[in-house]
Amino acid sequence: MKTILIPIDLIGDTENVLQYAAGFACDVHVEHIILLKSYYVSVYEQVLPTPDFVQLSNEEVEEHRQILEANLKALAAKMQKTCTHTVKIETAFSSLPLLRAVHNTVIEKQPNMVMMGSDSSTHEPGSYLGEQLVAVGRTSPVPVMVIPENASYQKIERVLVPCDFSAISRLSALKGFHAKQRWPHPHLLVLNVDAKHHFHAGNKQVTENLAEMLEGYAYDVHHSSDADIVRGVLAFATHNDVQLIIALPGQYSFFYNLTHRNITIAITLNATSPVLILK
Repeated sequence: MKTILIPIDLIGDTENVLQYAAGFACDVHVEHIILLKSYYVSVYEQVLPTPDFVQLSNEEVEEHRQILEANLKALAAKMQKTCTHTVKIETAFSSLPLLRAVHNTVIEKQPNMVMMGSDSSTHEPGSYLGEQLVAVGRTSPVPVMVIPENASYQKIERVLVPCDFSAISRLSALKGFHAKQRWPHPHLLVLNVDAKHHFHAGNKQVTENLAEMLEGYAYDVHHSSDADIVRGVLAFATHNDVQLIIALPGQYSFFYNLTHRNITIAITLNATSPVLILK
């Protein structure tokens, strides 16, 4: 994996995400980390006064931008000290809204992954950070890894892959990821989320399909009959010491049919395991 893009808000648990990224970069041999800050100011913010009835001048807006840039560069310098010398850390700034800034940077810099933090503010209905996290997770053309606020980096050795076996072909996304991204070859725990018991353990066709889709991986197959998909997934993750949960692409991802707020809460409630949303 060559490049990771990390959108920075400078409000939430930014330092935790950077610490996680530094550990991840060492294990996966990342070469380039881009810290992206959007200092977008909407038209309404430009023409309306603040809650204290003070309308900022152009000079004050520019001064604020310079402070943000200095803070981000300081974070980059601090992060560089925790990474190996082979990792290049770059800062990038954009006057576009965060989602557009991420998409433009993905096109320009071609990162292999976007990494974002989730903090306690995403519990709040209508949270800006929560909405942006979900929007990036849904629309990014490259995989997105979401880091919960309390997660500290652990070597990724056991990975949970929830999957509806009626769409087992979705597991092919792991094959491409495994081959191209220099993944550290973790042991996969494939969880069949099937409340209606359509597929039983030992199904010959499923066994053959899994062997084809997951060639090159060591894996075990497990089954969950919990009608609440997210609850079943997170409970399994908690009790099986996984370092990462992978959400497969498409409508059979366990995130796909949830509302924005439910997705955010589901991610935030996962207090220890990051979530990787594949594309």
